[in-house]
Amino acid sequence: MTQLLAWVAIAMTTAFVALVAWIVIGRFLADRMRKRELFLRPTIEAAIAEYLAAEDPEPVRLPATKATYDLLRMVALETMAELSGRERDRLVALLERLGIVAATAAGLGSRRRRVRRFAAEALRQIASEETVRSLTVGLGDRDLDTSLTCAAALAELSDETCAPAILALADGAAVDRPGAVAAILITLGRSHPATIGAALAPDRSLELRRLAAAVAGELRLAEHVGPLREALRSGDDELVARAARGLGAIGDVEEVEQLLGLAEAENRSWFVRIAATDALGAIGDPRAVEPLERELHSEGWLLQAKAAKALRMLGAKGEQALRRALTSPTTTVQDHARVALER
Repeated sequence: MTQLLAWVAIAMTTAFVALVAWIVIGRFLADRMRKRELFLRPTIEAAIAEYLAAEDPEPVRLPATKATYDLLRMVALETMAELSGRERDRLVALLERLGIVAATAAGLGSRRRRVRRFAAEALRQIASEETVRSLTVGLGDRDLDTSLTCAAALAELSDETCAPAILALADGAAVDRPGAVAAILITLGRSHPATIGAALAPDRSLELRRLAAAVAGELRLAEHVGPLREALRSGDDELVARAARGLGAIGDVEEVEQLLGLAEAENRSWFVRIAATDALGAIGDPRAVEPLERELHSEGWLLQAKAAKALRMLGAKGEQALRRALTSPTTTVQDHARVALER
């Protein structure tokens, strides 16, 4: 027993010494790296500034070491955030010429997830056409955050040939990463609006269709009125609500009857009725006055508020309905009507 305790004590002491040594060595290396950065950074910043300011710049001359190039990349990425146009293009060209873009792209093949994530984000910031092939391969990365960053980078590069692969990835990631997928769809919608129509297709996942409907409305993509009308007849309340908002933002007068039905559909969720009410106000069709006036006198506080707001957007007839509501026996109806008329 005594011998066993002795061996345990030796093992614990050895582990403790190893841990202390690891901490000391780690701190030493970190301090050394920090000192090297403090020494090199001013030189690199000055070299980049001189390169960008010169009419016919000479290539930046720095020690050809990995540490120097890593720091150059870091400083360049920081600088890029403040640049645009010709100066930014020149800085990207410099990184390409020095092989830094290619070296960063090679990081997508690393076994370490952290390295791949950094490489994807750095390539997204650089936004170089040279990286399209590497980013396309990165779409298949087993780490979802890395693959989505590659997709965002490709969307921002406006490479239409990559759109099907980006949408396929977005379709599979829409449930786990809805925010990232929505951002990608917005980027695609601005550069290649047709891709939003593909995302709204019935064979896509429900979550992707919901996001695409919201993006189509946000960007007012009138060319996708057809798929939005189809979505408006879906059995999924969330998709219907987003399609209604989209059609309202676009101003689709041909769907007023359908929206009127949804605004008064008691078998639908409250947010569907509110979305339809908002859409009717945005479209501004006078046929909506009567049903909206009925909604104003409904029991739901939020629905009353939305109906009052929508009536205010319907011109003289809507204003007349609001003035009639001022005599309602229900205090909240009076309040909503008063607020709407004061806007």
